[in-house]
Amino acid sequence: MTPNETMPALQRAAEGMTYESETDAPWTAFAWPTAEGVPAADTVRKFGRHKSNAPVQEQSVDEFFAPLIAEQDWYGDQEKAGVARYRSLLDAAKQRLNAAKVIKVGERKLAVYIVGQAKEGGWAGLMTTAVET
Repeated sequence: MTPNETMPALQRAAEGMTYESETDAPWTAFAWPTAEGVPAADTVRKFGRHKSNAPVQEQSVDEFFAPLIAEQDWYGDQEKAGVARYRSLLDAAKQRLNAAKVIKVGERKLAVYIVGQAKEGGWAGLMTTAVET
């Protein structure tokens, strides 16, 4: 894999997608080339420039994506297309990131990170925001 291949690949996978909460926010790819080891909440707070005491929630990528990739009987073509896009996004994250997990930072307005070890070194992933009241 060539250097800096992970971030553009993730951005292409997320192109035009938004994460729905009380507000719809786009997904943005990021890379933290100096991050080391397995992704952890403290390091995400540091590299994401959050307060050191900001609350965090961690979950597996499969747990996070489960409701996004579950197709319902009543879905129309647009909803089915959204499910297919999220399945592709999940596949891209699993292919490009090792030890990937989801880390949410904050309260009510959350920074949501899908973060893992990039194959070329450091950490990379996708980030969005969610508003939960």
